[in-house]
Amino acid sequence: MIYVLIRNKRGMPAKERKTELFRSKIFENVLMKNPDISNKVQCIEGDLTRENFGISSSRMNLMKNVSVVFHLAASVKIDESFRDSFINNVETTKNVVEVCRQIKNLVAFVHTSTAYSFCNRKEVDEKIYTMARSYEEFKNIAKVENNASVEITEENLLENRPNTYTLTKAITEKYLNDFCRDLPIVIVRPSIVGSTWKEPSCGWNDGNSGADYVAALGLKGILRSMLCDQAKIFDFVPSDAVVNLMLAAAWRKSITPHRSEDEIPVYNCTSGSINPFTWSQFYKCLNTHYWKYPSENTFLYPSKIPKKNYYRNRLCIAMHHLLPAMLADVFQVAVGRKPKMMNIYNKVHKKISRMEYFCTRDWKFNARNVQQLLERMLEQDKQSFDFDISKLNWDRYMEDYFLGIRRFVLKEDDSTIARSRKLVLMKYYCILLAKSGLLFGFLYILTF
Repeated sequence: MIYVLIRNKRGMPAKERKTELFRSKIFENVLMKNPDISNKVQCIEGDLTRENFGISSSRMNLMKNVSVVFHLAASVKIDESFRDSFINNVETTKNVVEVCRQIKNLVAFVHTSTAYSFCNRKEVDEKIYTMARSYEEFKNIAKVENNASVEITEENLLENRPNTYTLTKAITEKYLNDFCRDLPIVIVRPSIVGSTWKEPSCGWNDGNSGADYVAALGLKGILRSMLCDQAKIFDFVPSDAVVNLMLAAAWRKSITPHRSEDEIPVYNCTSGSINPFTWSQFYKCLNTHYWKYPSENTFLYPSKIPKKNYYRNRLCIAMHHLLPAMLADVFQVAVGRKPKMMNIYNKVHKKISRMEYFCTRDWKFNARNVQQLLERMLEQDKQSFDFDISKLNWDRYMEDYFLGIRRFVLKEDDSTIARSRKLVLMKYYCILLAKSGLLFGFLYILTF
């Protein structure tokens, strides 16, 4: 039996949320093969921010049947205040730990962190690093007067990290290392998680990562310039490879005698050191698949998006984003409609600016523990729980990825692809004709 802790959402109880969850496209193939598989999943209504998750003592008896705990819940908002991020990522993990200490038959507790928890380092090994402040000091900072967070700057808190998300993930790792060695803990650190590679189907995506946002904007023809160093490694990992690694790590921990004096095993679930993929390759794939699988409603078409120079990027944003947006809004007003493109671009620029830190840098993530785990597995298990990124064909994977963005993020049916291609070509030639007209008009004015 699999127990899933689930929150009450918009007044919808756990039972209804479970029904809604299994209607998701990702479970379609699984339910076709085994319609009764949902009976093996029991959803328990609870809240990670509350003691014992707010579960009644009678339901806590369910914990007698639990032997492995996977903690994946987190707030991934990179612009969240330190106080909120600390509560949502550190304190909730502390509550999970306290519940785990009540589980008598616990053999593995898998905590999902991020490869960027120690992104203030150029090289990140599979270990937990020290921090300038202790858990207690960070907790005191989070509890300032009036429940407001202190100003976050690199100098006073972040330790050269770009946001509170990466900071609180590092604090959580440090907390587990300092206070929770009595539990059989494993830490898995995924980098940028993308669509599924193989299971349960190719290309499934929930659109939660920054890369998904960039891909969707690209397919929509909205994103045409972004500060990015094309030569840098884009550390992308398929979501099913992450899940398989977590399951294999739990298995390995469960068969290893636990000793509190041992270091907590850490697995860097990354691709850069095993099968590197660059931002240049990503944008090349985006340009290819924009024309192959265009969105139903595109604004323009992608130009050469990545710009390494800051000032060139600002100029291109003005010419390729703001100018077309203003012209589109003027046209909307002229025909009696509400303008929207400038508002859209204001939101886009705000979100994209937060991603620039990761697009202009790369890291060396060592993955020796991941490779050793793979070597210890039987061939049959390697096939059933495949996380060997060295076998990943990026061209094929990216085709499934962009098609998945269209299907699952933009919610567009494959039957509209042929018509969308014609519309995109028509728009391309119309824009080309308009540009030619403006050029000849300008030359004509100069002549006289």
